[in-house]
Amino acid sequence: MYDQHYAEVFRYVRARVGTHAEAEDLTSDIFCKAVAGLKSYRPIRPSALPWLYTIAAHRVADHYRAARPTSELDLAAQVADSGPNPVDVVASRDLVRQVWELSKCLPASQRRALWLRYGEELELREISVQMGRSVEAIKLLVHRAVRGIRNRMPGTDGITGWSPIAGGAGVIRP
Repeated sequence: MYDQHYAEVFRYVRARVGTHAEAEDLTSDIFCKAVAGLKSYRPIRPSALPWLYTIAAHRVADHYRAARPTSELDLAAQVADSGPNPVDVVASRDLVRQVWELSKCLPASQRRALWLRYGEELELREISVQMGRSVEAIKLLVHRAVRGIRNRMPGTDGITGWSPIAGGAGVIRP
């Protein structure tokens, strides 16, 4: 059987693995498995080649399965989460809530400009169209709103350079 089918089995394996040496190793292993399984082999066809191809297909699959990289669960637990720290997320949400609560003390036009800019994430040009004012007037309204919130914010003491809202949608910039 070995002499008769070695070339066909080797070609089958060689077409599916990376190197000539791997193909030789796997082919010899396939014939070892065939010899070990001769007692259970029931010849349905005149040739044993289909049976050998079946063994070869399983052996090639096993080869790739064994070569697949695996990671230990302990190593996976040590991988740092790339997402935001949950404590920071909660603190950020609380700060956003506090900012919007403080915005209730602002004049209606400042509060609306602030909401359209940071809550709705609209451009200044879009806000100016909605509010019927110039872009410069909208900039001034947003600036005054931020300054008014900054002055009312506990613990900021009117620190310049601090903005309660940046980039919109609840993002806080220290």
